Amino acid sequence: MSSVADLLETAMRLHQTGELAQAEQLYAQILQSEPRHADALYLLGTLAHQTRRHDLAMVFITQAITLDGTKPFYHNNLGEVHRTFGRLAEAQACYRQALALDPGFSAAHYNLGLVLSATQPAEAQHHYEQAIRLRPDFGAAHNNLGNLLRAQDKLNEAVEAYRSALRCHADNADAVGNLGTALLELERFSEAIDQFEQAVRLRPDSADAHFNLGNAHKAACNWPSAAECYARALRLRPNFAEAACNLGNALRIQGDAPGAKAAYLEVLRCKPEHVDALVGYGAVLQSEGKSDEAIEYYDRALRAKPDSALAHFYRGSVLMSRRLREDAVAAFTEALRLRPNYPEACANLAIVYNDAGQPDTALEYCRRGLDLGSNIGSLYGNMAIALHAQGRGREAIDCYRKSLALRPGNPAEHSNLLYALNLMPEYDPPALLAEHLEWARRHAEPLTAQAARHDNDRAPQRRLRVGYVSPHFHEHAVNYFVEPILTSHNHDEFEIFCYSSVMLPDAVTERLKAAADHWHDVKVKTDAQVAQMVRDDRIDILVDLSGHMGWTRLLVFARKPAPVQVTYIGYQNTTGMSAMDYRLTDDHADPSGVTDPFYTEQLVRLPRAFFCYKAGATPPTTPPPALENGYVTFGSFNNFAKVMPEVIETWLKILSRVPRSRLMVLAYRGGYLERHIHELAAQRGIDPDRIELFDKRWRQEYLQLVAQADIGLDPFPFNGHTTTCDSIWMGVPVVMLEGQTYASRFGGSVLANVGLAHLIARSVEEYIDLAVDLAGDIDRLSQLRGELRPRMAASPLADFAGFTRNLEQAYRRMWVDWCERADRLP
Repeated sequence: MSSVADLLETAMRLHQTGELAQAEQLYAQILQSEPRHADALYLLGTLAHQTRRHDLAMVFITQAITLDGTKPFYHNNLGEVHRTFGRLAEAQACYRQALALDPGFSAAHYNLGLVLSATQPAEAQHHYEQAIRLRPDFGAAHNNLGNLLRAQDKLNEAVEAYRSALRCHADNADAVGNLGTALLELERFSEAIDQFEQAVRLRPDSADAHFNLGNAHKAACNWPSAAECYARALRLRPNFAEAACNLGNALRIQGDAPGAKAAYLEVLRCKPEHVDALVGYGAVLQSEGKSDEAIEYYDRALRAKPDSALAHFYRGSVLMSRRLREDAVAAFTEALRLRPNYPEACANLAIVYNDAGQPDTALEYCRRGLDLGSNIGSLYGNMAIALHAQGRGREAIDCYRKSLALRPGNPAEHSNLLYALNLMPEYDPPALLAEHLEWARRHAEPLTAQAARHDNDRAPQRRLRVGYVSPHFHEHAVNYFVEPILTSHNHDEFEIFCYSSVMLPDAVTERLKAAADHWHDVKVKTDAQVAQMVRDDRIDILVDLSGHMGWTRLLVFARKPAPVQVTYIGYQNTTGMSAMDYRLTDDHADPSGVTDPFYTEQLVRLPRAFFCYKAGATPPTTPPPALENGYVTFGSFNNFAKVMPEVIETWLKILSRVPRSRLMVLAYRGGYLERHIHELAAQRGIDPDRIELFDKRWRQEYLQLVAQADIGLDPFPFNGHTTTCDSIWMGVPVVMLEGQTYASRFGGSVLANVGLAHLIARSVEEYIDLAVDLAGDIDRLSQLRGELRPRMAASPLADFAGFTRNLEQAYRRMWVDWCERADRLP
């Protein structure tokens, strides 16, 4: 007959090899013979714990400890049973007793670390480190130490802990996934993707592994790869709502609205109150221009979860697009209250405040977002806009470059930088051309290389299809020059198409729509879709009216959808694109042979002027205010981004030479800029009260403000143009400094056409002298006040029909040239 010792040895061997039923029978047999056999009770309890009979395990291990309380592993395993029941205090006591009996018990250190992690992380870390010191190859301890460090945002230390776990066990899927998560939080995206790909190799049938890999691709903005991973996760787990929702997000961002909708609806079919899916579906509707329906989904999300920062944020974005500023601010502020670490909400608040003419507040939100540790490009982009409004152009350039560095593939971000560079005196024409060529190389030329040839009817004198592309077919400065063209076209010879990206149509939109033969609302269309529409419409000449200005559609033109492409009026430099054939200008703005080398387009100089101007309904002119005031008032009504520090210094010199004169500036009041200008004036001995700032206002009020000036002062090196036309129309002469670029000359076309070319200076000193001399001749100011509007009305600038005939002749010559070139092609 076998001894108890033999039976115990056999039972333990069976236990270790997984033959648990046989082992249990032998442990029971031992206890029948020796009911107080502590090891048999302990092992039977351990086996019961392994087979999920935890109550029984508690009884047997407790009995074993009662018989022999000196065995540390008894206490450790009793702690494991308590932990299974969630009795963490009791488990902790057991582990501590085990360590009291054996301070070198690595498993007890590890288990004590587990129960202390949530409440006493510092002590938990100590016990994990002790377990590792005692057993360097303790992979689970390394892994859990990493989890503890990651929970404390000690991400770099967590990464090292996970790497140590993997040195112990290279195929530890948990450590691989945890390492990927830590790297993702560190924004080390490519390394994170590598780890999650390894996790997928280790667990190819794990939906979670594919989901995590998708999240890594999403963080890296690899949207097609992210969508593919989420789709795999869904194939493995069809009811995986988060994967379906994230798939919808990835497809939405790629412009696949139908696919995104299908993914979101699949989530909502199972979970009608899934907040992220409701918001995502609303975002698709919003991108389709269905803002009312989008609001309904955002409201559904808020009913399901009133404290959803995401829903408040997206609701705010609709309100912002509708220019409902107070409501938008309330929505974004609530999103930020609910999620203090929400840099995107800070960025959108900055947009709203910039749009409201409150750059100081916009700047505060940009800085707040950056203080959160965020590196989203829109924060730097909006900071640049605010800095421009404060007259801090060079700081703005730095922010534009930082924004572009974060979003190098974003053409709009790059265009913002280009526009800003035109304002800088230190950028000469070759430097500006180089910057524009770089934009085209990065964003446009790859698309142009793929463009198909055109098979338009090459008859040179047939009726031509001309398309105009603009985001500004509404109440906007560009339309003082575009509307008279659209209403004056000869529709017998030209069929007019308009491709409008207007977000909020108005009465001007309706007038322009009536002037066109065909009107396409393309605000929710991608550039590729618009380009295809142009091809389908068989447009012969496509005209860009915005260039690198906001809401640019240059990537439509990059795809070369029309045989002849022209840029006009909206932007003051080259597009830099090989796909843009022509640029419309005149001899004053671009003297022949002088500026041609700095454009990628062929310059077409229109007779007399490159534009015509329609003032619309305006207040009557009034006598010069100096007659009643007894002093001369200078005024600048341009976008203040054009006002460099050198310009302010020049204006102050003019004020110092014209006693009692005053200066009106259209810029935001009550903040940094006003304080700064007044401080500069005081430093130069000029009473700050002689300089008054005025907030932006609607056109009629703005024109009445212009009429309060006696003399307009133009900024440099970037002229005014619309403001110069407006000033002349109100009888206010403008002093201008001419330079070597179109941006520093195009305003001169206005003065030259109304007989004021003598007010165009060639140096700062001459600019000052011209302003001072004119201020000293009140009789001349009175005469000009009465003459300028009639002069302008009788000038080529107001000859809408004549100008449009010249423009149409230019279009016809472009077309004939294309036909001749096309006929020579094989």
